[in-house]
Parts: sequence; C-alpha cells; structure tokens
Amino acid sequence: MHACCVAAGLLCLTVAHGAYAHRVNVFAYVEGDTVHVECSYSRSDRVRFGEIDVTNAANGQSYLTGKTDEQGNFSFVVPEAARNAKADLRILLKAGEGHQNDWTVKYDEYAAAATSPPAQPEAAAAVPVAAPPLSQAPAAASAGKATPAASPPTAVAPADTAAMRAMLEMTVEAAVEKKIAPIRKMLLDEKERGPGLAEIVGGIGWLVGIAGLIAYVKSRHGKNA
Repeated sequence: MHACCVAAGLLCLTVAHGAYAHRVNVFAYVEGDTVHVECSYSRSDRVRFGEIDVTNAANGQSYLTGKTDEQGNFSFVVPEAARNAKADLRILLKAGEGHQNDWTVKYDEYAAAATSPPAQPEAAAAVPVAAPPLSQAPAAASAGKATPAASPPTAVAPADTAAMRAMLEMTVEAAVEKKIAPIRKMLLDEKERGPGLAEIVGGIGWLVGIAGLIAYVKSRHGKNA
C-alpha cells in the first residue's frame, strides 16, 4: 500500500515537472531590417541570458546565435543569406532546465518591412516642342493657318507602373505589420496573465506527490518505533 502511495506520488511529481518544464514565452516582431525578440516566463519574470538560435525554418540551417539581455530581449538584423533564400526564420529560445519555445517570422514579414524600396527606372525625358516666335503668330493667324496642336502627355511606361505598384504594396504591408505587432504583444501578455489548466493540474500533482511522500515517511517512522 505504501509502495503504491510512493509510486503515485513520484508519478504526480514527474507529471507536474513536465507541465512546468516548458512554460516559457517567445514573441518576435519586425521593424525595418531588424527582428526584435522578447522572452519571458511570465509578465514580470523575464528570461535573462537565455540562448537564442535563429535558423531556416525549412531546413534547419543556422544563421546566428546569441543570448537575451537582462530584460529578456534580443535583436538582430535579418541575415543576408536568409533574405536571399526567402526563408522563414525560426527563433528558438533555450532557457535551461527543459524550458524552451520558438517563434517563426515569415519571409513576407521582414521582406515587407525592408527599409530599401526597389529603385524606380528614370522616366523618359519629354522632348520640348518649340513655340513659334511671337512675331510670326499674328501673320499665321491672318493667313488662316491652323495653330499647331499641343503635344499629348507622355504615357507612363509599364515598368514604371509595376515598380510603383510594388513599392506601394511593400509600404502598405510594412505599415500593417507595424500596427499588428503591438496586438500580438497584447495577446501574449493576456496569455501570461494567470495560470492555465496545465499549471493548475501540475500544482495539484505537486501537492499529491508531497502528501504521498510524507505518508510514506510517517509509516516508516512508525514501523521503526
């Protein structure tokens, strides 16, 4: 009977430890050509000096590594290799003792937020049309000759239109991403507000496990007495 209590207690402790082992949060957003990462255990407890590994989300290629600061923050410029590969960035946080989590930054997010818009081709210079001398204007009118028609406006080349459309799309996407980032942060903070079901079950497991160990120790003490 006592062995069963001990086994149940140890099992509950193991489950509880597993429930708490992965309780760490990662949030990342793009600003210009820089990715900002925020890491925390809860709203008030930040991950200090946690290990960061930035990789290609598709094939696992490592681009850079680093550590969070005392506020749990880490920032890096988007690697040129990732930009050339149009890769999604997987940001893995390892906080020690089994605590780890990751966040994925899509290629579209940092491509849209790039600070360097595509260069526009120069518009073709319009050829000015020489106006007739003022001294000849009355003579031409009196002779009944038609006045030369004004030259039509220069048409916009298709390449110019495509470049302008691409620049406009990038500007709009960057603005939208900048507005969405605080909302994501608000959702993460809301998630951190209180313990979830896993934490509650884990806490109960700790209590049951400790109670089982205490009962076992007392029974052993009674037998020895």
